[in-house]
Amino acid sequence: MAAVNMELAGQVAAAEGLRHEDKALVRELMDTWRTHRSRNMLREDYYLGHIGVKDLGIAMPKALAKKINPRVDWPKKAVHALADRSVFNGFTADDDAVTMQLRDICADNQLEALYRKNLIGELKHCCGFWTVTDGGGKPIISAYPATAAAAIWDDAQKRIKAGLVVAESKKMPGDTERVPTVVHLLMEDALVVLTRGSGHWVADYMEHGMGRCLMEPMPYDATLERPFGSSRISRSVMSITDDAIRQRARMEVASESATLPQTWLLGTYKKMINGQNKYDASMGAVNEITKDIDGDSPTVWQSAQLQMAPLTEYLRQLACQMSAVTNVPVSFFGVSNDNPSSSDAIAASLEPLVIDAKNLNRENGNALRNVAYMALAVANGTDYETERDAGYNLNPRFMSPAYPSIVSLSDAALKQVQGLPKLANSDVVLEMLDYTDEQIQRINSDNKKAQASAAVASLFEPKEGEDGGDTSQPA
Repeated sequence: MAAVNMELAGQVAAAEGLRHEDKALVRELMDTWRTHRSRNMLREDYYLGHIGVKDLGIAMPKALAKKINPRVDWPKKAVHALADRSVFNGFTADDDAVTMQLRDICADNQLEALYRKNLIGELKHCCGFWTVTDGGGKPIISAYPATAAAAIWDDAQKRIKAGLVVAESKKMPGDTERVPTVVHLLMEDALVVLTRGSGHWVADYMEHGMGRCLMEPMPYDATLERPFGSSRISRSVMSITDDAIRQRARMEVASESATLPQTWLLGTYKKMINGQNKYDASMGAVNEITKDIDGDSPTVWQSAQLQMAPLTEYLRQLACQMSAVTNVPVSFFGVSNDNPSSSDAIAASLEPLVIDAKNLNRENGNALRNVAYMALAVANGTDYETERDAGYNLNPRFMSPAYPSIVSLSDAALKQVQGLPKLANSDVVLEMLDYTDEQIQRINSDNKKAQASAAVASLFEPKEGEDGGDTSQPA
């Protein structure tokens, strides 16, 4: 596959119609994608639980190691435990018209559901990528994992200088596996669609006036040295997972042995193995051996039953190590305490994960804000800087990552409104109470209807000083 990809990079860079000054850029991006793809696919295998036993050849016979195929989904749990606490819930803006426009854009692109899919890719591989393209005046927001994208970072502009996404892959005649057939090159002034034809690639340029690359990264735990972040399935997570899978295999072998009565006949002559596997004796219910040459009768001896406690304790230690590396409570990995935890202890164990989720929401919010500005630019026929500098005070909204109870939320909101009465007239209070964007819209709409009904009813009420009694004339 690596050799095929190296050849593929040259083929794409030699696409018909591709400008000479862009050929080196295409090759660099294709090489970047090829270089990181193998590690990204390895992490994908850990996430999906496709990693088998890495036997050390000490405690298990090879025959059993091949038959036992345990799986551990701790890497997936490490990803989803954090992803479940990052719930995107639309945008807010000072301008009501912009807010409604963004709601329509989110609905058209199913952005809330798309965010979660891109988020899982971000946590698995280190970074997810957004692209915003023009669909005839309608913004098209797409998401790509690191397994299908590559980018070059511009440190001065603090954004992507150029990016590449594999938009389509399929098995072509003569190929043994799926290969890219449509590749998009995204630059500051153009989107180049590279399509694989019959034996060669063709480039089609589409100029744009966005004023920046149409690609936005969403990195996890980015640093100055690693602007595209790092994977949540780190080398430590993979190593601990290997140990846990191996321990699961040992426990399977031990549990089979523990169910058998280990009865032996001692003082016999004939060898017990008889050319068979040395583990056959221990796996038999009764190990029968003939008398010795002196005619002595064998004695019966039964070994103590194997204890599983040391094996389960080691698995518990591995779960604790995974918890320390990922900030996910150890109970999430299937290890429970003998005594039930109090609510305060549960909250304390979740605090590191909640902090990680808040930092994640803050960083991902910056990426979503830039995506929203580009989407508005496409919809309004402007550019990124025009929308960014328009003063919308645009912000993405996330649900609370702490999952507080309704009682605690209500108590906190009440105390804050009492201390700051002007909050009572703001949607911020509804957001604090974790109402969704749809629910806030319905509350505001129902409130306006109630105010309108009250205003109409007030028109028919008698004014002060007027007689509202019977107005008929006496006989």
